[in-house]
Amino acid sequence: MVRSMHDFETVTPDVWRQNEEQWKERLFKLPNWYKIPLINSNASHNLSDGTLARFRGMVQDMHNPEFYFEEFEVFNTITNEVKTKSGKYTDTSSILENEKINYTENLKSAQRQTMVVVSLPGLNEWAQKVEDDKNHLSHLNDQPNTSKRLNTTNLKRSYEDCEEDSNAMDVTVAEIGKKEAKVADKAIEPSNIVSREHLLNFPLPDVASKSCIIKIYDDSENLKINDMVEVVGFLSVDPGLSGEFQPENNAFMEPSDETQAETITHNPPPSLVPRLHVVYVKKLEHCNPLVTDANQENMLVESNAARDHLLKALTELLLGDELAAQYLICHLIACVYLRQDTITLGQFCLNLSNLPTKRYPNYAKQLYDVIKQFVTKSYYLPLTVDNMNTMALLPKKDYDCNRLTSGILQLSKHTHLVLDETQMQQGQLDATGVNNIAALGNLIKLQKVEYDFKYYKMEFDSDISVLVLSEGKSLLPSDYHVPLRPEKSSLDIFDAIVEAANYYLKEEIMNSIRIYLTSLKLVKYSISDDLQFVEEDFIEMRSKSDDDNPVSADDLHRLLVLARLVSLSRGLDTLNKECWDITKKMEEERVIRLKNRVAPF
Repeated sequence: MVRSMHDFETVTPDVWRQNEEQWKERLFKLPNWYKIPLINSNASHNLSDGTLARFRGMVQDMHNPEFYFEEFEVFNTITNEVKTKSGKYTDTSSILENEKINYTENLKSAQRQTMVVVSLPGLNEWAQKVEDDKNHLSHLNDQPNTSKRLNTTNLKRSYEDCEEDSNAMDVTVAEIGKKEAKVADKAIEPSNIVSREHLLNFPLPDVASKSCIIKIYDDSENLKINDMVEVVGFLSVDPGLSGEFQPENNAFMEPSDETQAETITHNPPPSLVPRLHVVYVKKLEHCNPLVTDANQENMLVESNAARDHLLKALTELLLGDELAAQYLICHLIACVYLRQDTITLGQFCLNLSNLPTKRYPNYAKQLYDVIKQFVTKSYYLPLTVDNMNTMALLPKKDYDCNRLTSGILQLSKHTHLVLDETQMQQGQLDATGVNNIAALGNLIKLQKVEYDFKYYKMEFDSDISVLVLSEGKSLLPSDYHVPLRPEKSSLDIFDAIVEAANYYLKEEIMNSIRIYLTSLKLVKYSISDDLQFVEEDFIEMRSKSDDDNPVSADDLHRLLVLARLVSLSRGLDTLNKECWDITKKMEEERVIRLKNRVAPF
């Protein structure tokens, strides 16, 4: 039987459970998922509780497993009928006034993994707009607000509660009604225990975003912190799930180890942080909404046209410096492509120095404002003394609330981090500032971010492209340092250049560049067996080296990393002699610049 889209709009958890495999198969065969509401692009209060919805984002935290009633019996006191119900794919169950749950027998408990997913940190405005245009369902605006309290019973249980207890309490609607009276009283006063920002826990400050708690039933889903995912699941938005409405401690019940702050943190209001009971998880290799399988396959063929547009625009914005533009293109398509033991290959931290900040104090920010139009995810961080001394860059475990408090460096892969060192003024770095500078250096050199668990530190792998903009050589390490050599004629008309670039970069050209930059990160690059020209050149370079111009294996590695990106940028998935010669020439010019510094403009 072919399921229409209408079936997915009306399917309930009960119906899905009856034939899960068939429903999943139908889900995979849908031509697109746009009609399944995406919470990122639609208000969750317009979505109905218990219907299918999607969420796309980054795994920010993982909580302890949650125990629930997978199967339980309900006894009807009037008809003496016994029904079997399930708590899978739901947080609550509708229990009639004359029904009681049997907590003593035929009760099957199970556990589900609970994770916090936040919308992708740094997702740029153009990408969000494309997402919204595809996924916003205008008819949902006419739906009634679903933040109304539902008449339900919570099926989530602590591990201790799930143990057999002959004196287990029967939950009826009458007792729920008493609790609802308390709920109504509490609802008048918002919680002063924790703030909205605390509950949302976004990595990047002052950036609008959304959060969702997902509940996963399949143990085979091997998700990790910072993974990008898209999930499909049944929405749970009953306001009674909020930690503010949890029953107060009862002298007859076993005391809870949770503080009030922890309870509210793990159970935020569903209107703020909805829940999704997941039926399918898709790990994302990228999050560019313009990239499809079709245009990704054709990218190598069509890459030269996109590269020409990008090179022209960047050369103009870098004040006529084509060499710097070539290195910047390599930086924008670079990513980590191999990890082996302690070795990470592919990182390409670029330091552009000698920026003309005397004439254009905001040059770095103006350059970033154009770059963010090209890349899918990015973040601009001015390296001021105040920022370094006050910002939380590293994620930290909060044991009071039993959660991972995010930091600015908790980013998903392929995020572009632009560090503006031109904003640094004289001042004293305190202990936090010194630690933050060290964290940035660690990220650049090793592509690892150290998470603080108070009693110990743990390193997490990252794949963040770091661009450092500075006047002199950066105080941070870099893989490639390119001093800018602006043309005098371009310096005089920079504001006009920015205006002309925005005019030149029409939507069609911009989209081709956006697809180009994402697709080249995903291309499988192979090393040819016939690299005799590389071997011969390296032997010659070593023979000409001396104390003033030493040549080491690190120099060969730097050349090979750059040659890989030079090849990919020109639509080639392997290295040939032409690209190798271009690479050598680029490095020769860069090294000459480093030896012949000129004063900043």
